[in-house]
Amino acid sequence: MNMIAGRALLAFLLIGTGLSGCALLPPFETCEATEAAVAELDQLPALDLRPKGAVSVGGGPWAGAECVDDTAGAWLSATRFYAYGGSRQEVLEYYGREARAAGWRPVHDLDMGPTGRRAVFCFESADRPSITLAFDTPEMLREVYGMEPHPASLLGVEARTWFSWSTEAELDGSRISC
Repeated sequence: MNMIAGRALLAFLLIGTGLSGCALLPPFETCEATEAAVAELDQLPALDLRPKGAVSVGGGPWAGAECVDDTAGAWLSATRFYAYGGSRQEVLEYYGREARAAGWRPVHDLDMGPTGRRAVFCFESADRPSITLAFDTPEMLREVYGMEPHPASLLGVEARTWFSWSTEAELDGSRISC
């Protein structure tokens, strides 16, 4: 198809759909009136799970619950950030055991993979939002999330492991798969 014919077809479609009251693109969902759903997601009991000794790093725009309004649509999100004196393997073992007991199952094996890899693990439940466990470094928290990890003296723990435990859901609170 030549350039002129392509432009004519595009103009016809845009004008035709505009005059008929139809749209080519589906309407985008927004975060309008989602406060109750955000609050409900933030109270998801599994988000309270954390290994003994893990300390909340909190604060910043990425901690807590919110409705994310992106160009591709909107969804709900709730995140907890932690510093922990133990190893990543201890955190994985904890969530492998406790998330399963609370009704979530790991989607894949809980294997750390190659050393130095940023590890992300997902847990699903049949009727509740999926939950993600992600390991980060203090540098990553600064660069990606704009969050300044607190020094050990403020946390009360000599942190070796930094991780987030988070969930996402559709605007009505229904689950999003891993």
